[in-house]
Amino acid sequence: MIRKDKAFITIAIIEIVFIILAALGIWIVWENSNIQTTYIEVKDDFIPVEFDGFKIAHISDLHNKDWKGELEKLVESENPDIIVITGDVVDSSDRYYSKSVEFAENAVKIAPVYFVNGNHEAYMNDYGTLEKALIKAGVNIINDKNFFIEKNGAKINLAGIADPSFEEDSDAWYAMDYIISEKIKSLVKEDFYNIVLSHRPEYFDVYAETEANLILCGHAHGGQVRIPFVGGVLAPGQGFFPEYTEGIHTKNNTSMIVSRGLGDSVLPRVNNMPELVIITLKSS
Repeated sequence: MIRKDKAFITIAIIEIVFIILAALGIWIVWENSNIQTTYIEVKDDFIPVEFDGFKIAHISDLHNKDWKGELEKLVESENPDIIVITGDVVDSSDRYYSKSVEFAENAVKIAPVYFVNGNHEAYMNDYGTLEKALIKAGVNIINDKNFFIEKNGAKINLAGIADPSFEEDSDAWYAMDYIISEKIKSLVKEDFYNIVLSHRPEYFDVYAETEANLILCGHAHGGQVRIPFVGGVLAPGQGFFPEYTEGIHTKNNTSMIVSRGLGDSVLPRVNNMPELVIITLKSS
């Protein structure tokens, strides 16, 4: 009788474990196949009143994922004034990037698109070909450049910095904080509201020492695995239990918004749905 009870308990435990694993698998597949739209309002005295309500669709870390038109429909439904892409539109492990170019071709029909590269673009063998395809599609490439956006006679400054992985001098990494700081300082413009596109959020302390008002980033993938009430588990450049994986962060006069991204690289997300960020500027 005792042996039968033990066998019954063992079978029950195996069945429970199987059910839990199956449910977890279904949940992971479902959440990796859907997009969460996150809305963030940014209020700042430097935002011109003409830009009150100005809407930005923030795309990051697409990694050549094919959303079969769903992403474009979501973006279009938000009626953004501009679309920004903060790097890793491709995945370096995938030598084909047609889906990323196709998204760009569709996105420019919705609103002007501005792009800065990420580390996966740097790891490509033919980044130049991708860049030419994006330009042909109508995308504005603003790596280490700035671009004034005008509305009703007022202007804001949109700038972008190339990912540090594009630095050919390996010794440059030892001075990367200084290099990034000097790049941003040369691109931001006094007396304007300055938005900077940069792939990496781990340099937030550097960003906060510049005159940039708003930094838009990706790269962290939401920490890949998210634990309730704890946050992300691991992010490149930040290690375990990273500080900057999603949402808005503020230091000094600089705010930084981090997108969890829309694609995967190597590993699937867990409790970490792909994210489209919609930012609305509010003039206070």
